Amino acid sequence: MKTDNPTFESVFRKHLSGRLAGEGKYASPKPPPENTPPTAGLRLLMAVPWLLGILFVLSFWWDFDGMVIETGFQRLPLEGVLRIVSVSGLIGFLTNWIAISMLFYPRKKRPLLGQGLIPAQKDRIAKRLSAAVERELINPELVKKEFVESGLLNRYTDLLIWDVKSLVDDPGFREDLSKLMHRYITEAFADPAMKARIVDEAEQAVLESVRENRFETTALKMYLLVRGKTLREMLADAAEKLPAKLTRATEPIEELLSTIPARMRKDRAQLQNLFLLVINGIVDKIEVQKIIETNINSYDESKLEAVIRGASDTQLRYIKYLGAVIGFGGGFVIWQPMLSLAVLITAGFVIWLADRILGGV
Repeated sequence: MKTDNPTFESVFRKHLSGRLAGEGKYASPKPPPENTPPTAGLRLLMAVPWLLGILFVLSFWWDFDGMVIETGFQRLPLEGVLRIVSVSGLIGFLTNWIAISMLFYPRKKRPLLGQGLIPAQKDRIAKRLSAAVERELINPELVKKEFVESGLLNRYTDLLIWDVKSLVDDPGFREDLSKLMHRYITEAFADPAMKARIVDEAEQAVLESVRENRFETTALKMYLLVRGKTLREMLADAAEKLPAKLTRATEPIEELLSTIPARMRKDRAQLQNLFLLVINGIVDKIEVQKIIETNINSYDESKLEAVIRGASDTQLRYIKYLGAVIGFGGGFVIWQPMLSLAVLITAGFVIWLADRILGGV
């Protein structure tokens, strides 16, 4: 039959389970999804290359053939403008697409095509990124500052005091702790070796205390003579009764447990300093640079690409499709350089000015 012998660890685990965890009080926020849907602006940009492709195909059948715009300042022939702007826009899109692809491909080094920038420089990226993270983002001083300024220090101090009070006020915990201490005391004195050691220590202490005083030595010998026992025999008898007395002596521990939350509130500043010392010690001992560098180097090229794209895919797609828009504008510059440059500069200034006004800077 299996016997249930609780330990201090099992008692605390039983009563702390679901208590210090705070039922979600300590839970970290869920990370945002990596694959975010494209915004309305990005959807609009994604349609540009398709429209340019349609214009390019259309230019083979019709491209403002023989059409001219007459103004008071300039004569503007329109023939060929569709092909110019569509080809220029498609080149801008394809150039950016190739440039972004060259960051990741080819994943393995090829005889003629070489290797993508990120796969080729993976070791260097890992070393520099890990060093920057450890130096600028995760170091004891920055973590300590964030822990204090974010309010986490006060929050976790309050939670700890509340959880400890809830624990020590739990009758079940007190009962289990009392039973456990009683069992440990009983088992300790049931061990003959332990009991003999206690008797030896007590006998030596008694003899040393009366050694310098003849009167006390004589009184002790007369007392032992009257009792008809040796000092060791009397101490052995006392050791038999000691477990019961020690068991009763543990009762004041319940009163001590009740004072712990109040003492923690009184020494709140010291408790918070202890928190910060522990955090500093943990951060200081963790080799952040080595961990990050090792993990990045362990990624294969496809996983490394997925990590980078997961963090910056939207921005990379904006860059790729903006190439089509910029190339489309560049086509007008090829068609009519002076007029188009004037229009583009004016439009750029208006956009910049509106951005500054809307941004309040």
